[in-house]
Amino acid sequence: MKQGQGFSLVEIAIVLVILGFLIGSLLRPLAKKVEHDKIKLTQHSLEEIKQALLGYAVLHGCLPCPVLAANKAEGKENRGVNIDVCSQPCSNPIKEGFLPWLDLGVGKYDAWGNMFRYRVKEEYTDYRLAPQLTSSLNIVNYEGSNLTVSGDSRVAAIIFSYGQNGQPDNANQPEDQLYIQDGYLENQFDDILTWLSKNTVNDYLITAGKKNYALATANNEWTNKIMTSYYLTP
Repeated sequence: MKQGQGFSLVEIAIVLVILGFLIGSLLRPLAKKVEHDKIKLTQHSLEEIKQALLGYAVLHGCLPCPVLAANKAEGKENRGVNIDVCSQPCSNPIKEGFLPWLDLGVGKYDAWGNMFRYRVKEEYTDYRLAPQLTSSLNIVNYEGSNLTVSGDSRVAAIIFSYGQNGQPDNANQPEDQLYIQDGYLENQFDDILTWLSKNTVNDYLITAGKKNYALATANNEWTNKIMTSYYLTP
């Protein structure tokens, strides 16, 4: 009796290729779903960090300093130890570093396991939280259009994740004062960024009853808004 022949190597190879295509078509949507979930989780964490920064401002009257790379595991801001925190200057001359997660009581990692970055304008790390202050920090989208008003943005602090690749994209470098915020662009841009404006800080302080921080000396539209809120607050 003639025995049946087995599959040839060519036939096995064809079957494996077909199976590979089928598995790949199933895994691609799953991978995109996982990536989307990580982006959403990181965005949620950034919003929690913003609220923690506002809470810090209400408690101390200023924003915290960044953490230097050498001290990132400690999670504590780099400034002198004093009961009056905001009277101590930041130790690092460039005001970008890692997030002071321990001081803020928040998580230190994004959804990819990278530590959050934090940039703050030096004037906002002490008591000079007056509305007339401007900021040279500016935010643009990927195409270069301004998201804040150039030269008078009042961007007090920036918090961001390096995204999946763990590296700063484009202008989001420690030495630069121009930062990019935009949606995820595959193989082009994956940083996730948010910022805290000076106006937001002052509004939050007024709502919290910290009226003394809302006083201003400049006679402009923003000052009038602050002073009106000051006198209307019980």
